[in-house]
Amino acid sequence: MSQAAQKIQLSTIDRLTPAADRDRVDLDLAEFFDDARRAYAANPHVGPLFRHLAEFVLRGGKRLRPRLCLASYRILTGRYDPPPRPVALAAASLEVFHAFMLVHDDLIDGSVTRRGRPTLHEAIRLDAERPDEPAERKRAGDLGLIAGDLLCALGMRLLGRSGLDDAALGRANRLVADMLLETGLGEALDVLYDDCPLEHLSEDQLVESYLRKTARYSVSGPLVLGATLAGAEGPVSRALDRFGDLLGFGFQVQNDLDALDEDPEDGDQPDLDAGKRTYVLWAAYQGLDEAGRRELNEALGLPIGLDRRRKLLALIAESGAVEACRARLDGVRREAVDVLREAPLSPAQRRQFVELTEMFRATRRAIARVADSLKFPESSPCPPR
Repeated sequence: MSQAAQKIQLSTIDRLTPAADRDRVDLDLAEFFDDARRAYAANPHVGPLFRHLAEFVLRGGKRLRPRLCLASYRILTGRYDPPPRPVALAAASLEVFHAFMLVHDDLIDGSVTRRGRPTLHEAIRLDAERPDEPAERKRAGDLGLIAGDLLCALGMRLLGRSGLDDAALGRANRLVADMLLETGLGEALDVLYDDCPLEHLSEDQLVESYLRKTARYSVSGPLVLGATLAGAEGPVSRALDRFGDLLGFGFQVQNDLDALDEDPEDGDQPDLDAGKRTYVLWAAYQGLDEAGRRELNEALGLPIGLDRRRKLLALIAESGAVEACRARLDGVRREAVDVLREAPLSPAQRRQFVELTEMFRATRRAIARVADSLKFPESSPCPPR
């Protein structure tokens, strides 16, 4: 792709998800948490908990979910100016729901850091006078669990007070309720599969887990919410739901692959240490011969430590799982484009939704290469297969 074409393409994604969106989400969230603290945290015992909630939500992150929602709204309305305030607040609520999921996920995984800083329950513990006391550890875990519940309720409060008209709010509420239910089911599957022998897990089971746990609230949910707020018809929303599911599955598999690049001595590899049944680990089992599969099962039974990490990483490399996952991702991307080909969208809208895949790319070079390979021809309203 030429340098000029890359500049045009990158300016397109900047129109769909400008930097101002992230700034606006942060400002709206800061204002919302200030209001919530004044309304609910007058009790001095509750005040510090609300401070931790606000700090956790506002500490950073890509704001991927609200940005996807607003981009979908822009594509389907053709309006590239700042969205109406009710739409912006509805999109911002997705970040609060995301924080709710992270807080509970960190508790499940026993994580002590998130984005380079203490997890919410760990921050609560460190605030205590005697943070290493068993009673304080339990108290911090209990308050962390409650904090996640509060974030879920606060997300509903933000959405409910966004200013959407009654019909749009009803549709948004139904969508978010379904999205949260799907994610909870995905989290349950993730936990239930943890001690499941790899030979008893099917690809369909893992795909279902990934779709429910990650794709529905991270990609397809935000895309469909943006479409709903834009007044899109059912066929468009259904196509975006499937398109987002495929992207979300690929997003999670790519995260699994990226985690393997961490230094086994210094990096954070909670999935490997926990023996989590990731798609990469499942693919490794499929790619190994009988002796290799026995070695993999034996390695999963070793005490957590550097030797165990190295053994698992060596077996994953030997199995060809990384290459198999990359090939699977290529197929997922092609299937996602096929979904858009069948959707009742204009050629420009199809191209713009494809260009949103750039948001899942780590490097400009990879962005340009993949988006170029997925481009639709200008002249055809429905590109040929």
